[in-house]
Amino acid sequence: MSHVLFTASRPQAMTLRKTSTAALVASGMTLLAAALASPSVMAETSKETVSAEAVSQFAADTLTTAHQQLATRLATLATNAQQYCTAEGDTSLETLKDNWRSAMLGLNQVNWIEMGPILQNSRQWQLYFWPDKKDLVSRKTRALLTTDTPITSDGLADQSIVLQGLGGVEYQLFDAQYADSPLTADSRRCELMTANTAYLAASGKTLLGEWQQFAPQLAEGNGSFSDPRDAVLSLVRAMTVQLEAIKDRKLRRPVGLNNGGTANPYAAESWRGGMGLANIRSTLEEMERIWVGNEKVPGIHGYLNGQVDPRMLASTTRDFTDTRAAFAALPDDLAALLRDDPRNSDLQQALIHLETLQAGFADTLNPALGLSLGFNSTDGD
Repeated sequence: MSHVLFTASRPQAMTLRKTSTAALVASGMTLLAAALASPSVMAETSKETVSAEAVSQFAADTLTTAHQQLATRLATLATNAQQYCTAEGDTSLETLKDNWRSAMLGLNQVNWIEMGPILQNSRQWQLYFWPDKKDLVSRKTRALLTTDTPITSDGLADQSIVLQGLGGVEYQLFDAQYADSPLTADSRRCELMTANTAYLAASGKTLLGEWQQFAPQLAEGNGSFSDPRDAVLSLVRAMTVQLEAIKDRKLRRPVGLNNGGTANPYAAESWRGGMGLANIRSTLEEMERIWVGNEKVPGIHGYLNGQVDPRMLASTTRDFTDTRAAFAALPDDLAALLRDDPRNSDLQQALIHLETLQAGFADTLNPALGLSLGFNSTDGD
């Protein structure tokens, strides 16, 4: 069945945005929204500038924390998978699913960065293979499970990236094929689960170590960067690239705006595990955190104050706030939302806000800063 979802023009979009924001404020914000609201106001109204060195150091520290959290979450997933499959302790299947969800949120806090070790050796896809247009994760996982070759974490390192990472774990934990087949009832599946999660834990530890070696370059503006200003502007460029990827790949494609209006829930990221919208929120929150800063360092916004029109910066900060609020009104699962209500008005609002934020970066902020975008890791998918 064909569903034409979004027909609002830009003037209509702006009207909808104001209505949505007022409604969300009236109903109350989430704890994260409340935590970020005060710094957002601070960044929007600040008249003082901050050095590029302070902002690049703040960004490096913030992203180091995110990498540490991801490594910890992947290690927890591996430990609990081992306990569950060996019946040691009281780890439940729901605990494993929660561990996977937590790891996906952690991954989406770091995989948007168009710099450093996350881009090396196809690591983004090693950690989570997506988009999976040909359902390769399912096909290759089933094929592997039918063999009698021992499955180890070291062995997975030599396998296709389709078999490595959180995509394979998601398939085993959430696919309908296994809904009535307990993981522990199939030793072969548990063998793959423990090997894959151990591989993920090792990958998370390696990524953290490599990031810790790279972070001083970002903090000091040397190595991969010509100076601290280049480091800060590289973050702006990364945000611009990822906002476009979120708009086109994670939203417009599954909701049907790229194929004549037919919604396709299976094109949503993490459609099996129901995290398509939660993943987007996680990325947007990390971007906003670096843009806004905190009570000590007013983020990228503070650094650019005085360099570009302050109204442009205030508009971008408000767009971050409005976009976060719009996505907070949505459930985690984009695929389920598209199946149940493809014309959902809250989803329309969220896409309008996201497009406004993305356009502000691409069409206004980047030109004002003299930034141009070339090839990036989100191309050619």
